[in-house]
Amino acid sequence: MYWWLTTTSVGGRFVVLGPYDSEGSATEYGWSHLGSDFEVEQLSTRDMNKATRMLKKKRLDTSRDLEASLQRAKHKLNEKETS
Repeated sequence: MYWWLTTTSVGGRFVVLGPYDSEGSATEYGWSHLGSDFEVEQLSTRDMNKATRMLKKKRLDTSRDLEASLQRAKHKLNEKETS
């Protein structure tokens, strides 16, 4: 299993970061770079494209917001986007 971070950038974009080998390393990265505005998700894949699709599906199931779930995801954050 692999661990992924999801967050929203300052501009409102959905962001997926990872994979991480443990929940602890994902959480540590999140706290040090994102503050408290992130979620840690466990997935069975380490492939970024598959993970992004899985997380978008989960986002749709949770929010029921089709537009938000179809939004392109970012896979990197600039330093100014983490505040």
